[in-house]
Amino acid sequence: MRTEDKWIVRIHNDNVNTFPGVTLVLEELLGWPVDACWATAERIHTTGSAELEPPVSAPEAENVVAALQIRGLRATLRRVG
Repeated sequence: MRTEDKWIVRIHNDNVNTFPGVTLVLEELLGWPVDACWATAERIHTTGSAELEPPVSAPEAENVVAALQIRGLRATLRRVG
């Protein structure tokens, strides 16, 4: 991974995590308002995944993905250049 590239974190839907659980993880990990976290959880549920904006550096994206995965969410990275 080139560190100057920007990456987007994608959270994937699963049959294990609940809306309140996903909302709580996003709120605690990212510091987002509850309404934004709930809307993201809804988007994950209805479309199968949601991308977190804005794109971030490779190390930051890797850290976010690892933190999401440790908390039981399915998350991946996508390079945007």
